[in-house]
Amino acid sequence: MSQWENNILGFVRNDAWLNTGFNVNRPNDPIDGLFGDEKTDNITAKWQSIAAGYQLPMMAQFHAFDVEAQQTVRVPVDTHNIEKGLIKVKMNQSERLRTLIRSGVQGDQNLWNYVIQDGYNLSEQVFTRTKVAKNEALATGQLTISENNLSLTVDYGVPAANKAHSVVTGAGVDVPAQIQAIIDSALEQGVILDTIVTSRKVIQQIRSSASVQTAINGNIGAGALVSMSALEAWLSTEYGINRVITNDLTYNAATGLDATGKPNLTIRRYYPQDKITFIATNPAGRVGVGLWGDPPEIELSRYGAQVGTGGSASPFVYITQYAENDPAVVWTKASGLFIPVIYNPTHIFIATVSTTGA
Repeated sequence: MSQWENNILGFVRNDAWLNTGFNVNRPNDPIDGLFGDEKTDNITAKWQSIAAGYQLPMMAQFHAFDVEAQQTVRVPVDTHNIEKGLIKVKMNQSERLRTLIRSGVQGDQNLWNYVIQDGYNLSEQVFTRTKVAKNEALATGQLTISENNLSLTVDYGVPAANKAHSVVTGAGVDVPAQIQAIIDSALEQGVILDTIVTSRKVIQQIRSSASVQTAINGNIGAGALVSMSALEAWLSTEYGINRVITNDLTYNAATGLDATGKPNLTIRRYYPQDKITFIATNPAGRVGVGLWGDPPEIELSRYGAQVGTGGSASPFVYITQYAENDPAVVWTKASGLFIPVIYNPTHIFIATVSTTGA
């Protein structure tokens, strides 16, 4: 029996895709510990439920026995800025196979393996875009989408004052006082911060600050780089910051084509190098969740259209294939419906880091 659906080269049978699109977590990604991933039938309704559950508790009142109970007031949840984000990418599978054959790859099984790997790689590209979105939400308090004729901003409602903090490092500045100011600002809102997210560059600047060195090791410690363990212990003891997360991971972004038609690849950071985000996490140590829904291809499958993922499996990213007749091309596509959601926007405080003399 042929490896290919309907004997079309590059067209893989539906059941071969059932194991793709599930492994969204990456072992080396530090932000996965702050944002979970969850599949839902209705992203907006789920977000409303999450937001309502993380509001500050309302206070009931004492009543006399013969007095009617006061009606509670539900805190309104603003969802007009929450959009469903469709992420998708496709590959000309026929062109890819012709290149492989010209390179000496022979036999249906070998070609089939390459097609399956292409599907995995496409799903990883979708996953990468979701990681970028999560980090942007942490670093800016919003999500901007400006690509493929789509332009929108998802504003999570992080108060402007929470995003306007700054930390200046270098000679002659009091870094501990600046950190304390952010802690105090949070406490005034009833928020107890417990986690920071930043870059190794910022951590190095803090460790090199004379004011931090003196605060940890006394006057005789000024000028001596503070160890990472000493810094973490100091942040925990003095400010209740029990978790320090650094994210210096990078990814490739295609930024057009060069003169030969090859894609220009730009290396970008997931989390900015000059930011530090202070967070109050929930009891599970998370600040939010990545909500996933079904892309349009799954809706089409309910009406009998050809899709690559079938059965009762419900992956985060779906691999689909379709054929065109003129020109005769098989396409492989990965798609997912995704939006990161912050549990409580008032629990995030963002500071821009700069250095005196820079």
